[in-house]
Amino acid sequence: MRQSTPVSIFLQAATAFLLLASACSCGYSIAVSSPWRKDVQTPGSEIRFFKTDFSSRIDSARNAGLPVFIDFYTDWCGPCRVLDRDVFKDGQVASYFNGAFLNLKINAEKGEGVALARQFDVGAYPTLVFLDAKGSEKKRIVGLTTASKLKKTGRQVNESR
Repeated sequence: MRQSTPVSIFLQAATAFLLLASACSCGYSIAVSSPWRKDVQTPGSEIRFFKTDFSSRIDSARNAGLPVFIDFYTDWCGPCRVLDRDVFKDGQVASYFNGAFLNLKINAEKGEGVALARQFDVGAYPTLVFLDAKGSEKKRIVGLTTASKLKKTGRQVNESR
């Protein structure tokens, strides 16, 4: 069995510190609510997303004068699952987004999602993109967010129309 020397212990600790420091400085804002806090989740209340045919959905939004909310996700993305499980099922968020936006959910690694992720310059997941009714990008959230921040951003986009 190999014994650790003080130098090897120092190198292991320094490596662990650098990994932790780089993970914390990656630009993501991580927001987690406490496990005992119950958000406003009504059974069956969640953001209703369309998952197909981006161009016809954009045309529908343009005709209806609605802004567009896009969730770019991947199947392997842990924070994307947290958004699906917690944030998108918040009753107040769902009620607001279902009435104020045309909501699209796009898998950035499958089908037309690959080209759309490239078109919107998506480099991390989740990426939440807000478009006006004409299809111009107004705001973007990269990484995990809270229900209150998502709703606030949605209101800002709607107020700027």
